[in-house]
Amino acid sequence: MLLQPFLDAVRRTVLPNGLTLLSREDPGTGVVAIVTWVRAGYFHEPDERAGMAHLLEHMFFKGSSRFPGPEEIAREVSALGGSTNAGTIYDSTSYHFVMPVEAFERGVEIQADAIISPRFDPGELAREAEVVIEESNRKLDSPAAVATERMYATAFTRHRMRRWRIGSDEVLRAVRREAIVEFFESLYRPSNMIVSIAGDLTHERAIEAVGRWFGDIPAGTLRKERGPAEPPQREFRFGQSEGDLTQSLSVFGWHTPGEGDAEEETFDLLSSILAGGRSSRLYREVVRAGGASSVSAYNSVFEDAGIFTIRASFDDAKLPEVEGRIAAEIERMRRFGPTEYETRLARNRIESESVFDLEDVLGQAQALAYYESRGGYARLADRLAEIHEITPARIREVASRHLHLDNLTLYRYRPLGTPRTETMLALGSLVSAVDAADPQRPRDEQPRPPGPGPELAPAGKRPLQRFLLSNGIVLFVLERPGTPSVATDLYFKGGRTHECSANAGITRLMARVMRRGSRRRNGDQIDREIEFLGTGFGLRVEEDYFGFSLDILRTHFAVGLELLADFVLEPTFPEPEVARERELQIASIRRALDSSTERPFQLFAEAFFGTHPYGFPSAGHPASVEAITREQLRGWFRDMVVSDTALMVVVGDVNAEAVRDLAESLFEEMPKSRALKRSVPPFVPPVVRRELAEMRRRKQTAMVVGFPTVAPQHPDWIVLRVLQDVASGLAGTFFAELRGRRSLAYTVYAADASPENAGAFVGYIASDASKERDALEGLIGEFRRLGEDRIGPEDLERAKAYIAGTTKIRLQTSSALAADLAHGWLFGLGIDFRERFLDRVRGVRLDEVRSVAKTYFSGDNYTVAILRGGGDPD
Repeated sequence: MLLQPFLDAVRRTVLPNGLTLLSREDPGTGVVAIVTWVRAGYFHEPDERAGMAHLLEHMFFKGSSRFPGPEEIAREVSALGGSTNAGTIYDSTSYHFVMPVEAFERGVEIQADAIISPRFDPGELAREAEVVIEESNRKLDSPAAVATERMYATAFTRHRMRRWRIGSDEVLRAVRREAIVEFFESLYRPSNMIVSIAGDLTHERAIEAVGRWFGDIPAGTLRKERGPAEPPQREFRFGQSEGDLTQSLSVFGWHTPGEGDAEEETFDLLSSILAGGRSSRLYREVVRAGGASSVSAYNSVFEDAGIFTIRASFDDAKLPEVEGRIAAEIERMRRFGPTEYETRLARNRIESESVFDLEDVLGQAQALAYYESRGGYARLADRLAEIHEITPARIREVASRHLHLDNLTLYRYRPLGTPRTETMLALGSLVSAVDAADPQRPRDEQPRPPGPGPELAPAGKRPLQRFLLSNGIVLFVLERPGTPSVATDLYFKGGRTHECSANAGITRLMARVMRRGSRRRNGDQIDREIEFLGTGFGLRVEEDYFGFSLDILRTHFAVGLELLADFVLEPTFPEPEVARERELQIASIRRALDSSTERPFQLFAEAFFGTHPYGFPSAGHPASVEAITREQLRGWFRDMVVSDTALMVVVGDVNAEAVRDLAESLFEEMPKSRALKRSVPPFVPPVVRRELAEMRRRKQTAMVVGFPTVAPQHPDWIVLRVLQDVASGLAGTFFAELRGRRSLAYTVYAADASPENAGAFVGYIASDASKERDALEGLIGEFRRLGEDRIGPEDLERAKAYIAGTTKIRLQTSSALAADLAHGWLFGLGIDFRERFLDRVRGVRLDEVRSVAKTYFSGDNYTVAILRGGGDPD
């Protein structure tokens, strides 16, 4: 069994009070994850208090008996070099810390006290209710979230899943401490809790610490209220609404069995077959065929309810085509089931995803807790074994039994002004699509994926190895013995830095089309072959470089690298693929216009960088992308994909010399530059205040404030990076003031946003539209105070410890290590930049921090970008 070695390192212990402890030893990581999982969520609160479970989760961070201050828990964890977060879903709530292993016992003490004896201060409760309302507003501005939850509200007539899960503003403001305490005392009982620990420590150490701090919780009486059961759906249901959108969404939902049903794994396979990758059924027949711009499928399973969901986004004019294609593919699945090839591909994908999910200690601890709460942690491996026993015939039978029109709910979320549709007309169009579905059984795909590549020698225990291939490609290999996967990054300098307003987006479009066909394979073959290996090619297009990534199981590394080399060296840019990828990129540009995160940053870049290439969106503009021709893409490829600007980084359980030899044989035909190296246009930072605003019908106004600073090579940059962590995160000064004390926002943070050749430091806040002025003035005021006495020695030491700890946490996986090494090299910082960065951070002084903050944040030459809300979204 693939995951049996992982499970062999797990021990299950039940404390005398009934609490379940799972511990997993993962030696050598230097970090540990502590997860407390409570089987309590939205389903366990009555309608009149909907949202209370989520509000309680927020109060976890607002003080306990031993750590009473409202920011004390977050500050304690941050000062230990750790990170913390929590999440509430329909039937469970989880809290986690990830930290260096040296802080483990203190971490358990803090988490236990926050779980066992929260203060629930009435003043903090009222303030945090306003923060949750801001979170709800943020969600109401997310088209995908709105469409999906409104589908749930239409599909469920009695079950609590029908509710807007965060809760209404009125209910949240009305929740009193007594109600929170009652909910807490009823459900936060040891028998209803799992503590899951994974990392660089022994079982004995985990058991001792958890027993000491969690063992004294009284067993108490578990009182778990369950809401009304949902009766079977026996007729088609339909809902619709309008919003300030640029693209429409249709969400299909079919009721499925809840937790513990034998069909759960079958639905997992079915969702992967339908929409698990670029070779999946719906991607090929709905997206690639010219209909939707995105499509997803997943089965949500909870303790007493399940729902299988398909969601698609598209230009509204294509609504009949998109819905018809989805309905037709579902009907073909019901009639014929998947092919054997599709089933094998989906099994491989799920198997690889399971391995990748367990690469870091947080993923391990969360997976163990999740499966323990749903029948036992051994289900983690049993699930994979069961998936390998599921046949195409069984998938067909389950699809036929559940995915029929009488069990279907369809919800449409469309742009303002679109005409409404009668339920029977919506049903009639689906019936027509089903009746017209291709009666032919789907054929098995050809060609079959390639056989196994050459076996590479395993890694040794050597430091980073550097090679220069014969054509000038720089190759770094970091050997990591025992790791199950290999990460490969292949990047090229330039790209977006050479774009202009007329061809903005050409680098991204070129890279997208490169994957759509080579001399040896067409695009579908590339997709099928790499996805059969359980993975896919990532695409990264940054301001100063672009390229591809590949995370793959070690046994498939050589085959995957050959596939990468095939389309990187000899892409054919087929005209039909250029046209379709052009359409999809324009659709992604339009989706970004609807995002309260992406759009404000696009406005900021436009205002701050002006006509410099850094000011253009990565995907370009609709007009610039529409004008790009096949010949322009081919010319851009010849200029940009060249060996003397290329960097390859490989990290995993591989021998460096074997990787060098393989890379040399595969990439030796990559040509060098034919022209003089292009220089990056100089950037002149703004010297006056700039503002760019865009009005949308939204609940919130989202704003970015940015100051010109210095590029990463400048000595002040590392001090600015420390300031980022002084200000940001649950323990940061921005969070404490603007969210914690003033309840202005759910999301607020500061970050360095500097590309290679320019300096930019930004703050982001999203607040109710009526609070725009207070939020903007508050954000600018917090920047000003960074240069004053607002920062104390404890803030600086906490930020330094946080940077050191979270760097160790972040670099657990091979893919993170590869990206870190590549970034240092591509920015001209050196391959050892991480070590020098951490050493410099340790030496940063308080007077330096204040001086740098005053230098860059005290003037009026900042830029403001506003995505201004107002009015109801729909």
